[in-house]
Amino acid sequence: MDAAIFGAGVAGLVTSITLHSAGHTSRIYERVRQSHDAGMGFILVPECIHWLETLGIRIAGAPLDRYRFRDSTGQILHEQGMPAGSRAIRRPDLIDALVGSLPAADTIIFGSELAELQFDRDGSVTEALLYSGERSFSVRADLYVGADGVGSCGRRALFPDWPLPQAQVAEIVGLVRCPETTRWAGKSFNKFHAAGGGIALGVVPVDAECVVWFLQFDSHRFPPPRESREALSDFVYRFVGDWAPPIPHLLASTDFSKVHLWRPVDADPIPHFHQGNLVLIGDAAHPLLPFTSQGVSAAVADAIALSEALEAEHDLGRALACYSLRRQRQCGPYVKKGRELLQHFLQPMGMLTELPMA
Repeated sequence: MDAAIFGAGVAGLVTSITLHSAGHTSRIYERVRQSHDAGMGFILVPECIHWLETLGIRIAGAPLDRYRFRDSTGQILHEQGMPAGSRAIRRPDLIDALVGSLPAADTIIFGSELAELQFDRDGSVTEALLYSGERSFSVRADLYVGADGVGSCGRRALFPDWPLPQAQVAEIVGLVRCPETTRWAGKSFNKFHAAGGGIALGVVPVDAECVVWFLQFDSHRFPPPRESREALSDFVYRFVGDWAPPIPHLLASTDFSKVHLWRPVDADPIPHFHQGNLVLIGDAAHPLLPFTSQGVSAAVADAIALSEALEAEHDLGRALACYSLRRQRQCGPYVKKGRELLQHFLQPMGMLTELPMA
């Protein structure tokens, strides 16, 4: 079977690897190389690491064994163990590891933007139309995989009116080389919270010298800044610049021209993740709120589940239906839990009856 995969993020790359392992061929079409190379870092749960290692993908990064919930003065209010084997990793490092495991160097076709999917009367895709610079071209395959994120062309084709409202929480994310902070963090994921709720700063070591920090904030109470170096820096310093060490030093070490403002969506799950010979995986199928720390792991699980369904069921339609039902059931609780964690995040700390791990 030949597959056309749209999107060269984690979901698309792992799908190509799993399909190749099962004897199928695939090509990945990615709009711009910059989006492929960009990004900060992820927390990977043990199951995700196990799946990747079974595919021969070696995971580096930094081990995480503790989660610490702190107030803005640095006092630890709650502490608990991370799932044994959890790790954090820089996104470029994970992408490089996945690319190194692709079946061939020409598996990824950069500069190819999916514009439209053509369907037959039975609802199956007959061809995909793509743009590359000023020219257009078509792609035909047995299986079409939408791994192109929240703005997925495939999802829009299946559910053109499905609402994708922006989440109430937004994030500003930075990746910083700061050995002092990595030594301070050790193997712990730390998160500092404002007493009044609605704003918090997380610090996650991703290798021996680098950390990812992320500022989560209630966009209703704190309108997001413009996406400029000065505006992002002013916003972050205004709200957390005088919080406990190591935050001031960490921010001083940050190049705010490389900081990213992320606006997640808070969408209900779509009714199904497939139609005919088209299947959706990762954020294209089920965007998750950042509190769950499950976005990457869920994308990898999608790719594994899709491969297993194709191996177990030779009829493509039935295989995709099995995959869709399985992953809907498994991802539904993540959507629900993300919304519960969001409500906890919005409350003043004095009103919290529990201090949940994010």
